[in-house]
Amino acid sequence: MEHILAIDAGGSKCAALLIDQSGGILGAGHSLHPGLSGRHPRSIAEAISAALAIREFDVLHVMVHSRGLPLPLFDNVAVRCLKITSCNEVDPALDHAGVDHGVVLLAGTGAFAYGKTADGRQRHLDGSGPILGDFGGGYHIGTMALHAIVRSDWHARHETSLRRLVLERFGASCPYALFNRNLFGQDRSVVASIAHTVIEEAAKGDTVSRSILVRAARSLGETFRDLVAALGIMAESCTVVGVGGIIRSSDLYWEELTRCIAETEAGFTALRLRHAPVASLALFGLRRLLGWQAPPAVERLLAELDDERMDREPDWSMLPQPHVADQFSFAPPMADNGYPPSSMT
Repeated sequence: MEHILAIDAGGSKCAALLIDQSGGILGAGHSLHPGLSGRHPRSIAEAISAALAIREFDVLHVMVHSRGLPLPLFDNVAVRCLKITSCNEVDPALDHAGVDHGVVLLAGTGAFAYGKTADGRQRHLDGSGPILGDFGGGYHIGTMALHAIVRSDWHARHETSLRRLVLERFGASCPYALFNRNLFGQDRSVVASIAHTVIEEAAKGDTVSRSILVRAARSLGETFRDLVAALGIMAESCTVVGVGGIIRSSDLYWEELTRCIAETEAGFTALRLRHAPVASLALFGLRRLLGWQAPPAVERLLAELDDERMDREPDWSMLPQPHVADQFSFAPPMADNGYPPSSMT
């Protein structure tokens, strides 16, 4: 029997899913450590090790969302034939949605919009990284949350539950003490991890958190409008597929994003993929392996994903504090109350 190992190595976490050619789930693994990219060899090795419920294979097809895969990861696996396929993030998403063209909007650690027309034209906007872009992604949300925390005691209208939670998370006594944590000098997963606190607090009704998510969703909505205008499909009907941890985790974000899609007044159908990208990879691999014989295996895999939730999001609330640096020479000096001394004389 042939097997498929799907590996989604993302900006913050790595997920792996092992299935057989009948669509049965054999194992799943996650690795999530803020401060360590999901593409780091340690993250990939951790997720794969947890997913490999068996260690002997006749043929193992590896489907991976990554630019590369460290082959030593399979040194302890007995496999007669190892086939590795590196995939982009859009083809499995479109395939999962049951379409061969359309728009993919991703909001995870980063963010991008991709479009493919019926006549084969393609356009990809953003995915530019945390400094230059990724508008609407987790890093963008985390950055807005940090800005909100700094303003949180300026006026009552800025008060937010994020202040206490984020300061506790980074061991800071006040917002200005965050200068000493060099958050923006760490791996982008550190700041992006704050997004899930924003999502949780928004669901509890925190006004500032809700505002952040709405602004982030509208940022990705702007990218979407630029994309469809550039492709000249403003007046066409197509499917818009929403993927990524932020879209999956936040109903408010998705509702605002679909509102942006509807404002184009075109015939777009918004579809939010409830399963994780690693599941889309596994489905994509099944269809490539089995061709026209794939439907029963696909149906079984989807049923097991729904029943077992093998592709569930990790529990972000249970994460250990991310590693942050101690003191840096460029940090502003702190007064006894934890605030920078006034420059006024």
